[in-house]
Amino acid sequence: MLRVRVNAAGLIGLCLLAVGCGAAPADEGETILSSEQGIIVMNGVDPDFFWEPSTQQALRALARSSLPEAVRGREGAALLSSAKGRHLVEHVVACALPEGAALATASGRSLGGSVGLAPRWSSAPLSDAAARRWMTACLLQSLNAFGAHVAIRLTGAHPGLADAPGSEAAEYTVRDAIMFGDLFDQARPEAFACADNALVDECGVALSTRTLQRICGQSRSCGITVVGHCGAVCSRDRAGAPTCSARARGVYPESIASSLEPLVALSAGGVACSVLDLLSGLL
Repeated sequence: MLRVRVNAAGLIGLCLLAVGCGAAPADEGETILSSEQGIIVMNGVDPDFFWEPSTQQALRALARSSLPEAVRGREGAALLSSAKGRHLVEHVVACALPEGAALATASGRSLGGSVGLAPRWSSAPLSDAAARRWMTACLLQSLNAFGAHVAIRLTGAHPGLADAPGSEAAEYTVRDAIMFGDLFDQARPEAFACADNALVDECGVALSTRTLQRICGQSRSCGITVVGHCGAVCSRDRAGAPTCSARARGVYPESIASSLEPLVALSAGGVACSVLDLLSGLL
C-alpha cells in the first residue's frame, strides 16, 4: 500500500484551495485538455478514488497492455464501471494520445487524445520509463479534492506540452506546483510533488501539510511524497521546463509544472495575502 510521506512542509494547491468552493463544475462532455489554447487542463479527478489501492492496481494493469486493448479488456473494466473511473480513463487517454487521436471503449464511447505524452502506448504496453513518468506527472496534475474543475496550464520539456500558436497560455502566470514520479512502475510506484507557489513566496505564509488536500483529499492511502519547495529540488531550462529530484529515487526530467490565471489564484496583492493568512490560521 502506498503511504503519504512529508519530507518537508508544503502548501501545494493553496490557490486551488482558495477557489475550490467557488469554481463551477465542468459540464458533461467538457474538454478536459485543450491544446488549441495551450496545454490547459480542466482538473477535477477525485483523489479519494484515485488513491484507492484498487484504482492504483487498475492503472498499473492498464500499462501491461496497449492502451486500446487495456481499455476494452478486463484491465479497464473495473475503471469504466463507475463515473469516477470513466472520468479518470478520459484523463489517461487525453494525457497519453495526441490531439486528433481517439480510442473507442467496449461500449462504443469515444475518448479523445490531446497532449500525446505516451503515443506508443496506442500499440504497445507502457514499458518505457520516460513515458510512464510523463503520464504520472500529467495524472497527478489532474487531481482536485475540492470538487472543482479549475483550469491550469501545464509546462514541461516534452514536445506535447508546447503551447500552440495564438494560445492563451501567457495568461497563466501564477505558479502552482510541480509533479513527478512513476505510478506505473510495477515493482515500486511512487509520486512526488513540490510547492511552486509564488503567493507563498510573496506572502510569507507558513507552509503546512494542508497542501496534501488538493492531491490527497481524505484518502488514507495517498501515495504522494511532498518534497518541499520546488526551488530546492528542481531546476529549469531556458524555456522554463523543470527537472526535479527525489533524493534516492533520482532525477526526473519528466516533471510537469502547473500555473494559474491571476484572478483564479486570487493574487491581487494584499487580498491574496489576507486569504492565505486566514487559511493558515485555520490549519
